[in-house]
Formats: sequence, structure tokens, C-alpha cells
Amino acid sequence: MAPNTISETETVLASTSADGDSKSVETKEILFEGWYYDVTSFVKNHPGGSIIEYYTANGEDATHAIQQFHKRSAKRVQNMMKAFKKRPATEKDCMF
Repeated sequence: MAPNTISETETVLASTSADGDSKSVETKEILFEGWYYDVTSFVKNHPGGSIIEYYTANGEDATHAIQQFHKRSAKRVQNMMKAFKKRPATEKDCMF
């Protein structure tokens, strides 16, 4: 698998508790420009609040929403997206 890519069923491991138990956390992905980006660690810090939860929960293509809400910061968003793990979306995922 290429760097910064994730499998369709990958689970992210959260921090290990004091007693040594690790807890699995559901991966939260957002569909943007034909790619699913793993935004699990970013969701809580999203400056726009919980709107990101809508797109991670419903699997809708967030491309248009991101482009509209982040017009003035498009380059910054593109740079942030490069840091996230990603996987390609299928043609079916990108149809609307």
C-alpha cells in the first residue's frame, strides 16, 4: 500500500489506556475530489464545527461544500489534505 493511503476497512487505534487496553475507533473519512481522506483525528478540531460529522457519517461527496466554504483558504485546505491518509473513491462514490 502506498504511503498516506488507507484500506477501505482500516480501523484506527486510539491511545492505550493505563491498564494496557487499546480501544479501536471508527475511521472517519470525507470524500473530496475523488478521494476518501481519513479525518478521524481532525473532526474534533474542525473550525467549522460539527458539519464535518455530517459528511463523514453520510458518505456524501463534500467537494462542493469544501470548495464553497473554503474559497479564500483553498491552498491551505489542499495542503492540509495532503497530510491525511487517503484512498481512491470508486466511480459510483463520485456520482451525484
